[in-house]
Amino acid sequence: MALRKKPADAAAPAASPTARGAKGPTSNGSGPGNQADGESGFANRMRQVRLVFKVTRERDSKLVPILLGGFLVPFAVLLVLGFVIGPIWLWAPFAVLLSLLVAVNLFSRRVQNSAYAELEGKPGAAAGIVERMRGDWRLTPAVQVNRNQDVVHRVVGRAGIIIIAEGRGRGARELLATEIRRIRKVAGDVPITDIVVGTGEGEVPLPKLQPTLMRMRRTLRRGEVDQLDRRLKAVAGSGPSLPIPKGPVPRNVPRGKIR
Repeated sequence: MALRKKPADAAAPAASPTARGAKGPTSNGSGPGNQADGESGFANRMRQVRLVFKVTRERDSKLVPILLGGFLVPFAVLLVLGFVIGPIWLWAPFAVLLSLLVAVNLFSRRVQNSAYAELEGKPGAAAGIVERMRGDWRLTPAVQVNRNQDVVHRVVGRAGIIIIAEGRGRGARELLATEIRRIRKVAGDVPITDIVVGTGEGEVPLPKLQPTLMRMRRTLRRGEVDQLDRRLKAVAGSGPSLPIPKGPVPRNVPRGKIR
């Protein structure tokens, strides 16, 4: 009987290493499934880059020449320096890295410019930019709208209350003045900034809206922003709904006027 039990006993330890081995890669996150996820994530990013490049090239005929120039010019300059100063093998890696950096930076700017060109003139474009900004910006879109599709948005943040008007002619400015009068009693001592998005005198171009807001002086604490936003929504309310187009977000510009 003892001899018959040995094969069964020997089979048990033989299975345990397999079980432990199966748990190992899964528990530490280094199994083949995670490697596949990483590879698929990289593939998705590359697919997105190719798609963005294709769409931008269709809109911007100068994209490819500018990218080539951005890569070749710094590469050639550094190679010449390498030949003159030497050694060339030390300068070559720097030439490649700097050229790639310049080309990527140029590509990013051309993509942004192309996207803004598509958004320009569409109702809700400014709201789409504010909605995607980082930071504590409480957006209430389309608080004022007229039949010409001029529209006014209200933004509450640590810079106070910002009223943003989109449109051409007097209509947008009249809506802006109406909204300022409507909320002035509710705002109290909180600064109110008015911005008209456009390319005319005293207006802020759409690509410079985000940096204009980011450069504004912060005068409120977070708790005060919460209270102000709740008070405005309770008293001033919100306007009609308006579709907000998708769009990117950039940087740098002067402030709006504070009244």
